[in-house]
Amino acid sequence: MPASPRPAACRAFLLATGAIALVAACANIETSTMQRIFDSWKGVPVEQAKAQWGPPQSVQAVPGGTAYVWTDEIPVARAPGSGPRDAGLEPPARVAQCQRKLVAGPDGNVSRGEWSGSACCTQSLIGTCAGLARKATG
Repeated sequence: MPASPRPAACRAFLLATGAIALVAACANIETSTMQRIFDSWKGVPVEQAKAQWGPPQSVQAVPGGTAYVWTDEIPVARAPGSGPRDAGLEPPARVAQCQRKLVAGPDGNVSRGEWSGSACCTQSLIGTCAGLARKATG
């Protein structure tokens, strides 16, 4: 008697459901973590952020102030067995990015923050973001 295709379909459905749940959880963690980081800098002189985060990669004039931009690049891991199988060329390394932007008003104090990229969640999960929240001084 041939094996029923039903268990395989059920297994595929469960894997897909699990993957969707993981992506949704990651996006939720990412959003709340990044928002907490930016909230910790509101009303603080941007010079303090620059002292903690290092120099920004770029500075841009924006309506209502100046945006300071930091970009992190994180190498994307390859799945096991996905590397080269012969003496050919190594495929180019892939990187994921997380761009953070603090916007300071004319008074030099941070008014808001923005983020984008595919690596911010990774940073949240491995703890890099813990160093981005404003450290209390005094």
